[in-house]
Formats: sequence, structure tokens, C-alpha cells
Amino acid sequence: MFEESTLKEDIKSLRELQAIDIQVLNIDEEMAASTAELEKRETTIEERKTTIATLADRIEGADVRRRELEAEIEDSVDRIKDRQTKLMNVQTNREYQSLLKEIDEIKKGNKQKEDEVVRLMEQVEVLKVSQEEQSTLCEAEEKLLNEELARIKKANKTLNSEKTKILKSRDAKAKKVKAGALRKYDILREKRNGMAVVRVSRGVCHGCYMNLPPQLYNELMKEEKLLTCPTCNRMIFYMAEED
Repeated sequence: MFEESTLKEDIKSLRELQAIDIQVLNIDEEMAASTAELEKRETTIEERKTTIATLADRIEGADVRRRELEAEIEDSVDRIKDRQTKLMNVQTNREYQSLLKEIDEIKKGNKQKEDEVVRLMEQVEVLKVSQEEQSTLCEAEEKLLNEELARIKKANKTLNSEKTKILKSRDAKAKKVKAGALRKYDILREKRNGMAVVRVSRGVCHGCYMNLPPQLYNELMKEEKLLTCPTCNRMIFYMAEED
């Protein structure tokens, strides 16, 4: 229990301490938000780089397959020439027809391979366009990221400097708060998003916005004790609505 003569001073010190802690919390949240935004940008860039690498693999795979087909076509052309030479020396009509059939099948196979080569070349062109687009976007995003890094580094330097000054002020303010109240305040601050001390007006706690029991509210209005809200457990103080 606090002595009546100092209760308002204690509440005033706790409120001032809370205002300082909220400033620190806001600074930390601002820096955390900047870091999260940078991480988001970095993730986007890494995903884009993965896409570029995947496109490169697909281009390489298509090129390898195209070269294989072109080699097979070249080999088949040699086979056709060989069979055409043999046609000049066949002895029977059956052998002649067999060679013609073989030549025709080789040509059909080559036609299919040539069509696939064309398809692969068209596919590579599309993939290269996409790869170029992704690379351009990636370069632009990396440039923006570097600019953002420089901006945030400068901003965080200012925020950290401000935070250091505020924390010095906090240390001085915390010394004015009784040890027991300070421990309770710190516990509540961690649990209640920085709001450990809240006002009560017209019987309503402005931490959880629940009505206080009439007897507790009457006791609070006497300003003789440091009381807590039975719903949210925050430390409470009376403040008339006009205040």
C-alpha cells in the first residue's frame, strides 16, 4: 500500500515511465518493420533468382536436346546417302523396295526430329525472353534494395541515438518508482503490450474497457491505494472525464 501523500506522485511517475517505454516500443517496432520489409524484398529477389536459374536450366536442357537431335538427323542423312548408293547396285526388286521403304522411314523420322528441333528453338526463344525480363526485374529490385538498405541504415542510426537518450531518461524516471511497483509494472508491461498503467473514468477501465465493480471504483476515487483492474490486472488510476 502507498501512503496517500505520495500516491499521485507515484502514479505520475509510473505514467511518465510508461510514456517513455511506449516511445522505446514504437522505435523498436519501427526498426522491426523496416527489417521485415527488407527481408521481404530479399525473399522476393531470391525467389526471382531461383526462377532465373530454373529458366537457365530449361534453356540448357532444350539446347542439349536440340544438339542431340541435330546429330541424329546428320547421322540419318548419311544413312540415307548410303541407302541411295546401295539402290544403284541392288539385284532384285524386293531388295530395291526394301531400301526405298527404309529411306522413307528415315526421312519421316528426320521430319519429326526437325519439327522437334524447331519447337525446341522456339521454346528457347520464349524462355530467353522470360529470363531477360526476370533478370531486368531482379537488377531493378536489387538496386532498390541497396537504396533502401542505405536509407534504413541511416534512419536506424538516428532511431538508436534517440533510443539511447530515451533509455537514459527512463533510468532516471524508474528510480522514482518504488521497487515493488516497478517490478509489477515491468511484468504487466511485458504482458500487456506496454500498457501497464491505465486510467479509469466513469467506472470503465481504459485498458480492457470493462466496468469496475462499484465498490472498487469508489475505492479508486479515494486515491488512497494503488489498485488493479480485476479483469486485465493493469494498474489503474482515477481520472475524471473532464480531465
